[in-house]
Amino acid sequence: MRRLRNSSLLMVLVLFCISIVLFGGCGKKEQEKISEEYSGETYPENGLPKDKEVTLSMIFPVQGYGKDYFDYAVKTFQEKFKNVKINVRYIEEGGNTYRQIINAAIQSGNDKEMYDWIYSLSPETLYIQEGKVEQQDDLWERTLYDNPEVKVKDALLISKESAFAYNGHMWIVPSNLNIYGLYYNKKWFRDHGISDKPKDWNEFMAICEKIKALGVYPMVMKGKHASSYFNFGWGTIPYTIGGDEYRENEYHYRPDIYNSKPYVNMLKKLEEFSKKGYLHPGTASFDHTQSQMEFVQGKAALITNGTWIANEMRGVVPSDFEWGFMVFPGNDLPEQTQVILLATGGAGYIWKNRPELNKKWTKEFNLWLLNLEVQKRFAQSGGVPTRKDFDETETNGVSASVIEALRAIRRTDVRILDNKPRAKVVANSEMAKMSKVRGDGYISIITGRKSAEEVAEAINSQYMKGLALDKQQ
Repeated sequence: MRRLRNSSLLMVLVLFCISIVLFGGCGKKEQEKISEEYSGETYPENGLPKDKEVTLSMIFPVQGYGKDYFDYAVKTFQEKFKNVKINVRYIEEGGNTYRQIINAAIQSGNDKEMYDWIYSLSPETLYIQEGKVEQQDDLWERTLYDNPEVKVKDALLISKESAFAYNGHMWIVPSNLNIYGLYYNKKWFRDHGISDKPKDWNEFMAICEKIKALGVYPMVMKGKHASSYFNFGWGTIPYTIGGDEYRENEYHYRPDIYNSKPYVNMLKKLEEFSKKGYLHPGTASFDHTQSQMEFVQGKAALITNGTWIANEMRGVVPSDFEWGFMVFPGNDLPEQTQVILLATGGAGYIWKNRPELNKKWTKEFNLWLLNLEVQKRFAQSGGVPTRKDFDETETNGVSASVIEALRAIRRTDVRILDNKPRAKVVANSEMAKMSKVRGDGYISIITGRKSAEEVAEAINSQYMKGLALDKQQ
C-alpha cells in the first residue's frame, strides 16, 4: 500500500514537471517572440520601438482650414519620433477630388496600396459596419503628450457620448469642433441701430422686417445640396421647441419624428420666413462660396454657417467688417432655451488591414493632434479646438468667427448640443436618401412649390422606409 502511494506521488511529480516544461516553455517562447519584435529600446510615452523604421502614408484634402496646422503636426511628430517617416498626399484640388481618390482606392480592394491615415470617409457608417476601420477607444484613457498629468477624457470640451458616436466606439480622435449658427457684421447692425440678440422668434422676425426695409435681404444660405447649411441654423428649432423629448426620439430612431410638432414647427417657420421675402432669392441655387460672397458684400445681413467662414472669406471681407455670432432664435416662449448645434470633428481613420506597427504609430499621431500647439494652429486656420485649456481670449492670429463662436458656447443662457450621436447605426439604401430628400424639401418650401406639411410628410415617409429596411436586415 505504501509502495502504491509512493508510485502515485512519483507520477504526480513527473506530470507536474512535464507541465512546467510544456507550459513554461510556451510562455517563454511567447515572451521571446514579443522581445524579438521590440528587441531594442522603446519610447516611454507609448512603448513603441525606437529601432524599427516605419513609414506612414496619409491623405489630406486641402480645404477651408488649409494644411499649415497639419503640416506642423507631421513635422513635429517626426522630430519627436526619429524612426517614423510620414508621407502625406495633399489633395490641393479639395474635397471632391479627395473623395474620388479615396473611393477608387477602396474599390480596388488592395490593402497594400491603401493609406494608413485617412482624413475622412463617406459614408463613414458603411465602412464602420463593414469592419474596414480600426477602433481607437483606448485613446480616451490615454494621457496627453504635452501634459502627461491629464487624460484625454478630462482635457476635452466634449462628452464621451459625442466621442463614441457610432456603435459605442471611437473611430477618430475628436480633435476639433464645428460650431454652427448665424454670422453677421456687428458694425452694420450697430450702425443701423438693430439689435443682434433677439430673445425669441417674434423679436427676430421684427428685426428681419427692419433689415428688409433698409433694402438688404435678412438672410442668405447655401441652397445647393441644402441639407447641411440649412440645418446649421434652422435645424436648432426642433430641439428648442421639443427639448429633451425630441432629442431622445431622434437618438433612438423612434418612428414618425419628422411628422412631430417640433420638426413641423421648424418647417412652418421656414415657410413663413420665405413668404415674407426675408431670404435672398439666390439661396435656392447658391453654393457655399456664392452665398458667402453675397453676405460679405452686404447684400444679406445674416448667413447660416460654421466657424470656418472667416478664414474662407479673409481675403474678401471689407476692412471695417466685424464678425458676430447670433444664436438662432427659434423659440416661441421665453422658457424655451435657444440651442447652438455643434459637431465633434476630427480626422484620421485608421485602415484595418494595414501592418500592425503602422496602425499603432498612426494612432499615436492622432493623439499628437491634441497637443495644444497643434490646436492653436488649427484655430488660426479657422478651426475650433476641443481642448478645454485653449484660451479664446488669445485672439492673436485666431479666426474671428472661431472666437465669436467660442464666446457664444460659453454663455449660460444657451444649450449646446451635438446632435450627431445615435444609440445605434442605421445605414441602408433608404436611409442614405434622407439628406437629399430633406434638402429638396427645404428648397421646395422656400420656392413655394410645397407646403411645410407636404415636405414633412415626404421626409418622414423616407425616414420610415429606412427604419423598415433596417428591421428586415
